[in-house]
Amino acid sequence: MAPKYDALVIGTGFGGAVAACRLAQAGLSVRVLERGLRYPKGGFPRDWDNPINGWLWKHGQGLFDVKLLQGMSIVQAAGYGGGSLIYANVHLRPPAETFVTGWPEGYSRESLDPYFDLVAHMMDLRPITDSARGLPTKTQRMRDVARQLGREQQFFYPDLAVRFTPAGEPLPNKFGVPQEGCNYCGECDIGCNVRAKNTLDLNYLAVAEQRGAQVSTQAEATRLEPLSPEGYRVTYVDHGAGGAVCTVDARRVFLCAGAVNSTELLLRCRDEWGTLPRLGEKLGCRYSANGDFLAFALETREVWDPAEGPTITTSMVVDQGQGPDKTWFLLQEGGHPEQVAGLVQALDPDKDLKVPADLLQKELVKALRKRSRSAASIEGERGRFQAVFLAMGRDRANGRLALRPLTGELEARWDVPSNLPLYRTQEQVCQDIARALGARAVYNPLWERLHIPVSVHNLGGCVMSEEPAYGVLTPDGEVHGHPGLYVLDGAALPSSTGVNPASTIAAVAERNVERAIRVALGNPSWLAPERAAFASSGGEQPYRAAMRFQVHAESALTVPARVDPMRAVVIPEGGTVASPTPVVGLRFTERMRGFHSPGHAPADDFVGAEKAGKRTGQVAEFVVTITLPSLDRFLAEKAHGGIAQGTVRVHGLTPPEGADVENGVFNLFVDTDSFYERRMLYLLPFTGVDGQRYLLDGYKEVRDDDGFDVWSDTSTLYTVIRRGTDRDAPVVSSGVIRLHLPDFLQQLTTFAVLGTDSAVKKADALKRFGSMFMGHLWDVFARTKLE
Repeated sequence: MAPKYDALVIGTGFGGAVAACRLAQAGLSVRVLERGLRYPKGGFPRDWDNPINGWLWKHGQGLFDVKLLQGMSIVQAAGYGGGSLIYANVHLRPPAETFVTGWPEGYSRESLDPYFDLVAHMMDLRPITDSARGLPTKTQRMRDVARQLGREQQFFYPDLAVRFTPAGEPLPNKFGVPQEGCNYCGECDIGCNVRAKNTLDLNYLAVAEQRGAQVSTQAEATRLEPLSPEGYRVTYVDHGAGGAVCTVDARRVFLCAGAVNSTELLLRCRDEWGTLPRLGEKLGCRYSANGDFLAFALETREVWDPAEGPTITTSMVVDQGQGPDKTWFLLQEGGHPEQVAGLVQALDPDKDLKVPADLLQKELVKALRKRSRSAASIEGERGRFQAVFLAMGRDRANGRLALRPLTGELEARWDVPSNLPLYRTQEQVCQDIARALGARAVYNPLWERLHIPVSVHNLGGCVMSEEPAYGVLTPDGEVHGHPGLYVLDGAALPSSTGVNPASTIAAVAERNVERAIRVALGNPSWLAPERAAFASSGGEQPYRAAMRFQVHAESALTVPARVDPMRAVVIPEGGTVASPTPVVGLRFTERMRGFHSPGHAPADDFVGAEKAGKRTGQVAEFVVTITLPSLDRFLAEKAHGGIAQGTVRVHGLTPPEGADVENGVFNLFVDTDSFYERRMLYLLPFTGVDGQRYLLDGYKEVRDDDGFDVWSDTSTLYTVIRRGTDRDAPVVSSGVIRLHLPDFLQQLTTFAVLGTDSAVKKADALKRFGSMFMGHLWDVFARTKLE
């Protein structure tokens, strides 16, 4: 039996909305599956006292899908309209150089510009300067700061998908859908309840439904399998019908569930369900977080008013270096609703967090969430003096999304150290701006404590390439070796865009769905109606098969070219002005060896376990490279944290060659209840030979006992191995791992200063680190004897 639909679209973000709209306009029968809810005007959650009442996907299919993956914290939307429901409205085009490396032949800024113009037309883009309400306070402050820092030539107002007609007056947009004008409430990123955002459900998706597309919300796709002789069957869970499992068949499937979810679905079809076993080994590769970096400035000298105006209204280009060392990113001012001002204050490291240093990602999030409840509301005037910054840039797109072999959990493998040049420069500029505002820079706690980025602009995982050996999709977005299966969302992009990626995702989707429709109709000249114009002779309409509607002269207009707001940006020869704020880091490698005993009791009898392990040859050892991204922050913060990467080898638990450390954490000289005692903490997650996840959880206890024990204290690591990734997971082995003198002498040769070529600054960095190290030893071992 032939499939019921010509095309099935999974997801309604920028890729899915474009696909559904164009496929329906082409006269094809279209079914759309969206896992989230449809939000009418006034329907977005606003229960400020209950964070799970409509807010989180994990609790009743709420608006925000937050994934705390090991290596990356990911925030994405779930709802009819996808990311457009909660993004900050910004639409920008990457510079031409973005497409030079990594993109398939046929892609260039010039070739994509007509599609960017089409997206601009559909989204009705306007800069904040078009608003009759004037520039918000934060917009003016950011403009002044750019001038103060000598960056005014790189400052500009980006295009926004916001309606700037009079607030409170519903008027039909160009697609006949009523919308009101922006009232400057600052709630863009939690869902606009007055419909002033030009979200996808009000344009592309509205057109799709007008042209006959059948939409199912609360329908979460879980499996794809090919049919014979053509088409695919998609299995989905109908959350609106109590979790019923349903199927739908279509000749062509357009997977547009977002970069992370689309990649995960294909991974499960290949590795878990076995329905698409021929998907290539590059699936999941070249994942990018688009260089996302989040920062705040507290206690600004003048009012900032983060709750006034659209979330983002300005941008500033930072362009430094040349070739592979080039650093390029945008810095944008942000905002938030006034009701969450207290939550930002809860991130202030100058306040006593009372959060233990030895917490991993999920534990830290729980601790911060608990702390934030007490700070959820602050005196209103204080909330006006805090700023938000979002940077995004060209990261190395060298991450990987994968399923863990035993548990099937999704993981994001992200190499922070290789992307540090970008993060370091972003941090520098955020500090510069905060200082110019008379404020203090504060960072996302997951970054500050664990060096785990937060990404809201996930890209890659199913990238386009000419050959299957280098990617998952053809240059036209069709999966290699799987006719009729397409991926048209951010997963297809083979590199970071460096700018807000919504327009690029939509423009590439416009390009590729146009090609798919031409194949489906057997018409190589098909164009989207908005692009089509009457032929110069006779006024005939361009060919469209099985049209469901009549094109009138007034609707058959060529889409006008949109002026790129970045066109006026001037980059001086040699790059933009260098930051006066030094961000110098440090790196060194440590090797420790010892013995462990599985099941030894009690688990905290470390020396007994060590002896038992030595008798039976149960070796435990690791080699880790510890990176301190910012020496200043490392010295200032109480946790004194760094990134640990390397290899762990534990007899019976890892392969003979060892297992990779996955986002390990190192803390130097963490305070205890006693002033005369410190601890060095090692948290090294790894995957065992059995596919289980384990955590090497160790500490060096530095305290003044009888005798001269400085060397013993700083070289003896009391260790347990836990089955799981939390510090309360069950212990399976324990023992002692030691730093031996030859390894220590080798370690001293591995110290390297990052972020500067100056011999003087390198010497100063080593001196400051050494002074901190020796200062703590003095406090522990000498001060007591002098008092």
